[in-house]
Formats: sequence, C-alpha cells, structure tokens
Amino acid sequence: MMSNRRPFALGRRELLAMLVGVLLYGGMSWLTNSFLLTSAAQVQIGSGVALSISVRPAVAVPIFFGLVFGPIVGFVTGAFGNLLGDSWSGYLVYPPEPSTGNLLLDLTQGYLLNWQVGNGLMGLIAGLVVLYRRRFLSFGDQLRALLFVALGIVVGMGFASFTDMFLDNLTFDFALRQYFIPVVLVNLANALILVPILLFNYARLDLHSLGWFRSGLMRRLLLIILISAAVPMALASLFLVNYWSDTGRDPNELMAKLGLTILLMLLFTIANAALVAQWLSRPLLRVMQAAQLMEADQLGSAEAAELEAHRGKDEISRLCQSFGRMARQVILRQERLRQRVEELSIEIDQAKRARQVAEITETEYFQQLQQKAEQLRRNSQPNRQD
Repeated sequence: MMSNRRPFALGRRELLAMLVGVLLYGGMSWLTNSFLLTSAAQVQIGSGVALSISVRPAVAVPIFFGLVFGPIVGFVTGAFGNLLGDSWSGYLVYPPEPSTGNLLLDLTQGYLLNWQVGNGLMGLIAGLVVLYRRRFLSFGDQLRALLFVALGIVVGMGFASFTDMFLDNLTFDFALRQYFIPVVLVNLANALILVPILLFNYARLDLHSLGWFRSGLMRRLLLIILISAAVPMALASLFLVNYWSDTGRDPNELMAKLGLTILLMLLFTIANAALVAQWLSRPLLRVMQAAQLMEADQLGSAEAAELEAHRGKDEISRLCQSFGRMARQVILRQERLRQRVEELSIEIDQAKRARQVAEITETEYFQQLQQKAEQLRRNSQPNRQD
C-alpha cells in the first residue's frame, strides 16, 4: 500500500504525514534520549547542559516516512522532529555559552542546526528510493531500500559530525571517533532492524477490508504474540527501574518515561501482531469465500484467476494459487459440460422429431392418404394432355 503520487508532491496527505512524523519522532527521541551511548563523548553546550549521543530506535521514523511519503516528508520529519525532541530534552540553549557574537553561528550552535539538518538528510536520502521503487514486497526491494537507508545515515550523520569540527574547534580524529562512528553504528543497527519490519507490514496493510477482524486465526496469533512479548517487556522494565534507581535522576521523570516507553512498546507489539495476523488470515478468508461461492455455483472465472495470481511463495500463498487453479479448471470443465449437454439436447430433439415423423408416415391412414394423392396425380395427367 505504498504511495502512487509523485515523490516530490506536497498535498494534504503529505502535510498530515509531516505533522504526525514530527510529533512521533520528537516524542520518541525525548523518551529514548536517556539511553546514552557511553563510548561517545559529551559536549558542553551551556551551563550545566551537555549533549550526548543516545541509543534511539526513533531514527527509523524519518527514514520510514521518507520511504513511504517521499524525500520532502522524510527531511521535514527528521529535521523538525529531532529539533522538537532536543527541545523537550533540554539540549537547546540559546544564546550558547560562550556566545560567538555571530548571529548565524549562535543560532547553529544554540539550536544544533547542523544535527537537525543531518537528521533531515537521513529521511531525504532514504526517500529518494521512491524515484525507482514504490513497493517493497520482495527481499530485493527491501535490500535496495536499505542501501539508500545506509547511505542517508552515513551522509546525514557525517554532515552533522564533521561540521562540529568548525563549530566547536574539534579535530578530525575526535569528530570521527567520538561522533561519527558511534552515531552511525547505532543508527544503522536501529534502522536495519526496524525499517524492514515497518516496510513489510505497511506494504501488506489493507484498511479497505475489515473481514479479517473476525478471523479466529488472527485472535489466536495476536494472543500468542502478546503473551510472548509480555515477559521480556516486564523483565526489561524491572531492569531499567533497578538501573535508573541509583543514577540520581528525577524519579518522576524516570517513571513518566518508563510508563510511556512501556505503553509505546505495547502499542507497537499489538499493531505488529495484528498486521502479521492480517497478512496470514486475509488469503485464507479469500479461499473460504471462494469455496462457498463455488459450492453455490456462483464462482466466476475472474475470481478464480485472481486467486491463482496471488503473489507469494509461502504455504498460504501456494494454497490460494492451487485453489484458484483448481477452481479455474472446474469452471472450464463445467462450461464444456454445459456446451456438450446443449449439443446433446439439440441432437435428442432432432431424433425425437425424426421418430415422430416416422411414426406418422408409417400409419395406415397416412399410407391411404399417400395412395389417394398418387391416384389424383395420375387422373390429372390425362386431362392435361386433352
């Protein structure tokens, strides 16, 4: 269910996607900014304020929005979403301390504009893949998309990391080892895990067909996945509580972030399980409906051909293809049988008429009539000669 619009189009759909993407990226960045990457450096950007590189699964948001809605949406989601997350996290200090006296430099340092642009570039470059591919159903499609994702991360984080060399008077080695390498590795790890999952589910999302909500298979799969996800979530929550209890952080802030993190993980698990269940149950429901129509002799050749053309190589897809092929062959045999029956009916009618004519001509009355007609013809011939 990818977008079929032009990649650089800006309509109501794209504007709504920008708004949702900025809020989602900003909120998730704020939630996960506490997961600091200890191997990376901290940079003082103000009195008592330090900027740190954190482990952020939210990096998948601008990349995913760029792949689905185009490069402009990806850039806006990455740049303004990260700006919003940094603002909520207290990373933005304007004017910076010490101030440079240059308005442009003060704005760049105070609002971390180079990092906002770097995050935007991740979504923009990933979104350029829609120029070549709009659907990501196969492994090859997703592999091509991930190449653009990796390129966007390298370019975006390279821009942000190495511009700090000029803004903060850093050496190339420091920017490379303390900024670029850690943040690229972390973002790649998050993106390469989460983005394929999001693309896989989004490509198979069908909001027009709601029959799969009544599927018992979906309910069973949803229950199984939820139960299997509840145990690690609970253990991770206990671990985080124990880990944060000795850090001297504000307990109210920690509890709020922990609660929201658990809620988001639960919502993600439910959505992912529901989409997987939909993907499994939707073709089975189509086969069941086709079987019911076939039982009532109402299944058409178009519906059978649609089932036979179902894409996929898994067992459920092969079931759809086999059933569609079987139904198409049955429909063809029924059509041939009807034609043969009609031909036999015509032959039977002709035989009946011939037999009825023979029965009439063989009666004594009909033979007498023939004799009289013959005698009348003979009697009429002499009169004509006269």
